[in-house]
Amino acid sequence: MEVHQIRYFRAVAQCRSFTRAALREHVSQPTLSHQILKLEDELGAKLFHRSGRSVSLTSFGEAFLPKAEIILREIQDAQAQIHQLAGIEAGKITVGVIPTIAPFFLPGLLADFVKQHPLIEVKIVEESSTTLIESLREGAVELAIMPLPVRAKWVSHIELARENLYAVVCVSHPLAKEKRLTVKQLAGAPFLFLKDGHCFRDSALDAFRRANVEPRITFETGCFLTILNMVKAGMGISVVPEMAVDENSGCTFIPVKGDRPFRIIGLLRSKDRVRSRPQELFMESAMRFSQRSDPPDEHGSRRAQISAR
Repeated sequence: MEVHQIRYFRAVAQCRSFTRAALREHVSQPTLSHQILKLEDELGAKLFHRSGRSVSLTSFGEAFLPKAEIILREIQDAQAQIHQLAGIEAGKITVGVIPTIAPFFLPGLLADFVKQHPLIEVKIVEESSTTLIESLREGAVELAIMPLPVRAKWVSHIELARENLYAVVCVSHPLAKEKRLTVKQLAGAPFLFLKDGHCFRDSALDAFRRANVEPRITFETGCFLTILNMVKAGMGISVVPEMAVDENSGCTFIPVKGDRPFRIIGLLRSKDRVRSRPQELFMESAMRFSQRSDPPDEHGSRRAQISAR
């Protein structure tokens, strides 16, 4: 019985799919399936019911899963203890992040982390909030950077940053001279927006609906850079989270009035899984990185210098 076979078994049990488990473990599906068959032959029992694309645990698989978890946890703890005794901070960690945070927050954070811990390998997964929560539950990612709150009781989090909402207009737009704007002042103009599937879009739409305003959406894309270039060309207006404010973009950014932070960014982990040393180090680095920011302004926003790092 090999450790990687046990790990592959756990991956299939959690993902309920040989295909997703193979992607998670970075092996081909035939290789993973072959190793599972070898494990079943050694144990003398079938661990999975296989019916087309449907995969479920047999009674033997259900009995073996908690023991597999214990074996893998003990191995992980032993590795961490040996590294700690040897004074080596090494290992691997997979971090998930949503697309509207990744390009602004990750480069500086990762540069700091890799500089401090060069022997820890970091893999980044960029997905929507819904997908990241599922990946966190399955163990495909160990930490996730995304907006709060998250309702799942099995999730714990630390807060990294609070953001305001900013309107984006071209420099010649009539609103460009305003110091602050209300959501209602943005009504009527051609609006450039993120496509469905981005949680920032849903949050921004909620802000409009609370003000009884429906934006006149004329263009949708999956990229903030495209939106900023379109705004710069005078094709419409938009809104962005605070970390996406780029004074060098050729656009004018104006804070949108609100009685609360528009978005709270958190770092999430599963309470059901053992916290590894690489996780602890990454969480500590993320906290230090997020705290290196400007002091709160009069509206309670911590305008972290994320985009400039």
